Formats: sequence, C-alpha cells, structure tokens
Amino acid sequence: MTGSSALPRTYRISPGRTRGMIGAIAFSLLLGGIPMLVQDGVPGWVRWLVLALLVAFAGWGVHAARQLSTSADLKGIRVRGFVRDRRIAWEDVQDIRAVPNPGAAMAQGQPQTISYVYGRDGSRLQLFYVDDNHVRVEHEVDALRAAWEELRGEDWTPDARAAELIDRRDGREENLQRAFGWSVGSLIALIVLFVVLLLTDNLFMDPLWILIGPVAVFLAVWLGGRYRSR
Repeated sequence: MTGSSALPRTYRISPGRTRGMIGAIAFSLLLGGIPMLVQDGVPGWVRWLVLALLVAFAGWGVHAARQLSTSADLKGIRVRGFVRDRRIAWEDVQDIRAVPNPGAAMAQGQPQTISYVYGRDGSRLQLFYVDDNHVRVEHEVDALRAAWEELRGEDWTPDARAAELIDRRDGREENLQRAFGWSVGSLIALIVLFVVLLLTDNLFMDPLWILIGPVAVFLAVWLGGRYRSR
C-alpha cells in the first residue's frame, strides 16, 4: 500500500527497547545507590530522599519514553512530545527527510538515522521512533512522503525560502558531524602514537597534544566546511 491507502501509521517505542531501558536504569541505580546508602557522614533521611528522587526521575523517564509517539493520518502528522502534542497538516509540510543522527556518537545504542518533518517556515519537527532502531527508516519515510505528495493538495507549491533554510541547517549539521568525526579520529591516532613512542623510548611528543590536536582538527574541518558552503 502506498499514499493515503497506507494510513494511518503510528510509531512507538518497541517493548524490547522499553525492557532494555528499564534494565539499564535499574543497573545504574544499583551501582550508584548502594554506595550512597552505605556512605558515612550523611544523614539517613538525606540518602533515602536522594534515592527516592532518582527512582522517581528514572520512572518518569521510562513513562515519558513510552508516551512519545509519531502518527500520520489523512489530516497530517502528529508528534506527541514530552510536554505537548504538535500537528502539522499535509499542505503545510515542506519536506520529510531521513538524516544522520548528530548524537549517535554520544551514547551507545543511539539510532544512526533519524527523521524530520519540515514546515513552511523552515522549522523542523523530529518524528519520534521513525529511526533505524525501530523501523526500516527509509521505507517509512518513503511511505510518509508518498502520503504527503497525494494529500497536500493540487495547489501546493514549494516555498523557496523554507527550502533554503532547510538546506542551510542540514548543511551546518553535516559540517559539525564531519568535524566531530575527524576530531575523534585524530584523538585515537594521537593516543596510539603516544603509546607507541612511549613503548619505544622515543617520546618526543608532549601529552598535551592529545587534547590540543583534536580541538585543532575540529576547528580546521568545521571552519573549512563553513568556507566551502559560502
């Protein structure tokens, strides 16, 4: 099924990932909670209060993750967020894209590809769970685009200003991601070089370069990307 015939569609966190999240949180609380409970010099009520707050915060995180969702129907796309719901009608959509996740390298298990819907003013709204951790993201984005192209109306026209803003933002994020990747690569290379020189008694490199090098590479790649984009 394609176009409007493929609607409605709903995307939520999978039960397996919910269980994994609960397990990871429980393990983290266990590692952090036990040392805090046995620590001397802290009143018992303070320790138990802090532990209760941590458990409450973790419980809220799991609940919020289960409440997040993305759905599409004949009227448009609805995204249920942490605080409020947002809906964008098909005629107001300027684009729907799958893009690399800038935060994928920050934490293990993060999706490599996420997706956004873009509005008339160039703003974007992340489509929760339309990512490669939960679905075949390219297939789902194609399905949503097919529905959009059918339901946006015959008089729909692209907004040149919105398209420019969208491309400019995506270009900035791609440049930052490239610079971050190069800086991480340089950090690994400098650590390996430092260890090799240390083992061969030929250490002539100041350890400070392990910190300075990645920063210099990040700035060079980032500024070079901005120059090329102009």
